[in-house]
Amino acid sequence: MTEACNLVTVNRKTERINVPRIIRVRSHSPSTETVYVRLLLGQTPKLWEEATEALAVALKAERVGVERVRPQIIALIVQRSEPFTQVIIPPDIPADADTVSLGSVYLGETEHDTDWHAPLIGQHWLIAGATGSGKNSVTWMALRACAPLIRDGLVRVHVINPKGTELNALRPVSYRYAEADTDIVDVLGSFWETMQARKKVLADQGRRTFEMSRETPLDVLVIDELGAVTGYGDRSLTRGAQAVLPLILSQARALGGSVIGALQEPTKDVIPQRDLFSLRVCLRATSAGHVDMVLGDDMRRRGALADEIPNVPDSAGIGFVVKQRSRTPMRVRAAYCDDNDIADLVRVAGWPHTELATTTAR
Repeated sequence: MTEACNLVTVNRKTERINVPRIIRVRSHSPSTETVYVRLLLGQTPKLWEEATEALAVALKAERVGVERVRPQIIALIVQRSEPFTQVIIPPDIPADADTVSLGSVYLGETEHDTDWHAPLIGQHWLIAGATGSGKNSVTWMALRACAPLIRDGLVRVHVINPKGTELNALRPVSYRYAEADTDIVDVLGSFWETMQARKKVLADQGRRTFEMSRETPLDVLVIDELGAVTGYGDRSLTRGAQAVLPLILSQARALGGSVIGALQEPTKDVIPQRDLFSLRVCLRATSAGHVDMVLGDDMRRRGALADEIPNVPDSAGIGFVVKQRSRTPMRVRAAYCDDNDIADLVRVAGWPHTELATTTAR
């Protein structure tokens, strides 16, 4: 196999063929396994990354990814079949705010048959994918985790919903909510003003880091169809958004502000600030180039084949994230929230305050 994929070396003197040695094989699930390989002298992980398509054919696999483990050792992530064949049911919403950890929010499952968690506090999320790829599945899971914190005034949700469709269920629990262009600019501006005021509070208290409390709640800005706000919308909208959004993305994380943005087309002219998002998720994509735009250079070559995810309803919520330590793409699937799950979120998060500030009438 390695010889057919040009992954062997030949001793010039003896003409002996040197074959990379398999150290061990670990099976994570019936669909995915990891093969640890010791590289030959003169080989690099990049050489194996460039051969992933040939390796997938040789191994009769759906996909092969390459992970750098340590010097001279790589791991081949071999996906034999689709690991996600059933819809993932979201867990119950925690009843008490004390049991919620926003440093590790449950989102779904990984291809290694483990839970998929991600930090929300101190982070910005970018969720990219084609129409029908299930982008809002990630958003709903994050908000379900926040539900008891929203109820107790520890988290405030600011919602920008240009389409005025799916996320309109959040109206009753939103601190601010906007659909119209002028209201969207107002919400972005007020969010940035909140961050500036927070900066002064932390400075007056002599604190270097943000701590969530009722006096200083975590402010979560949810933007559906980010491209409509930054690229496709009316000029006054896009100009206003492009003026303030970079400031929010570059400074809000340390001030108790997190952004969750979803979009279909991740090109630079649509979202020039995409590198300011610390967690990026690429669901089913319509172009191979979109994968690297979202996840980073060479991520598709290393196994993030988001453009090859089938365009069928059963694939909604399936995509890739990058493991931060190894910079290796990992296949994941977000849990699916139906109308009842969303209604539970709204019920648990029911706002307790009468002085609720909103941008649009309920």
